[in-house]
Amino acid sequence: MKLLKSINYFILCFAVIIFEMTAGKYLAISGTVPMISFCLCLVIASKEKSPDYILYIGIIMGVFLDLFMEHGFGTYTIIVTLCVWVTYLLRDTIFSSVLLFLIIDTFILTVLSSVVYYLFHILNVGVTFITMLNRIALPSAAYNSLVVAVLYLILSGTMYKRR
Repeated sequence: MKLLKSINYFILCFAVIIFEMTAGKYLAISGTVPMISFCLCLVIASKEKSPDYILYIGIIMGVFLDLFMEHGFGTYTIIVTLCVWVTYLLRDTIFSSVLLFLIIDTFILTVLSSVVYYLFHILNVGVTFITMLNRIALPSAAYNSLVVAVLYLILSGTMYKRR
């Protein structure tokens, strides 16, 4: 059973990464592209009970993102794994509504992960901090909050449906 669950998660993560890399640019609104894989990780962290799967998903998605992105290896692995772990630890403590928690959590973690990414790759980004915050981090956070709500509703009705 655990092997089947692990295989399902791996296939889902790989399919989302492939979709994000091939069709992600077509989902852009005013130049802002959603991080669908990041949102998927946060939804899984809010639903999954096992911390092993949470870390597994964070590391796998981070490695996939690092392989397909252009700046250095390891940045997304660290960022995604930490964000997933924070979501897992805080999911039941702040709000009783998981969806509301995910929307707020995604917004804050997207901004924080953009700032961390900027600090790691300050020379490669090529814009000032304020410009990055106004043109990249905040629009991405708003878009990701919308995407995480849609993913949560889809996965709640399919993969995490109660029997």
